[in-house]
Amino acid sequence: MFWAWVTCRLTHIVDIYRIPSTSSEPTYHSGSILVASRLKQPDRNAFVCFKKVDKKDIFIYRCIGKEGDIIEIKDAVVYLNGKRLDEPYTWNEYYISQKQLTTIQGYVDKYNYTLQPINDSLYSISLAATDLKHYHLDLKPFTMEKGITDTSLFKDFRKYNVDNLGPIKVPSNSYFLMGDNRSESCDSRNYGPVERDQINRVVKLPENSPRPGFCEIMLSETGKVTPVTDQSAA
Repeated sequence: MFWAWVTCRLTHIVDIYRIPSTSSEPTYHSGSILVASRLKQPDRNAFVCFKKVDKKDIFIYRCIGKEGDIIEIKDAVVYLNGKRLDEPYTWNEYYISQKQLTTIQGYVDKYNYTLQPINDSLYSISLAATDLKHYHLDLKPFTMEKGITDTSLFKDFRKYNVDNLGPIKVPSNSYFLMGDNRSESCDSRNYGPVERDQINRVVKLPENSPRPGFCEIMLSETGKVTPVTDQSAA
């Protein structure tokens, strides 16, 4: 088993990466170490490692759709081929009042949820559906309205915005990727579908977050991952 692992590492059949950003939280935390394989094929819901055409860095995102799939986002909810995806693990933004915030302030401080003031008594907070259920909160999503355009999106998507996009059809030999931390992720909404030859690894381990919806974060806008050397992994 040991020599098989050594062979896989030397031939780069599998590689180990450390994630320095928050774009895939809460599933993968900033600083998480994961194993990715060249032998696995990308598929819906899998995390993949890839290189952008003009970048040297490797990035990791979840595969939402593949060739021929129809992707649509309505008020930050993702639909695949007309069916709403069940994604209780993703972080989305919600309005939260000062009174509501007070009831969970201890958890916000402990788990460092992203919190932004809107006015003296209202905030936006990033939470997963599992968090809402756990804290017994009924919050209104904090989203961009349909019809508002966003020039930061991929050139073919600029008549949409990050929370209301499509429907679009995933091109041949391509994949639509998104980070689980939806408001902090620069993904296929921004740079378009990713071609198959840009994907060089599929994440193998760990496959599930041990505590989805509960983690500590450090804010970032990228999904860049860095290889872990034997020394840094020690």
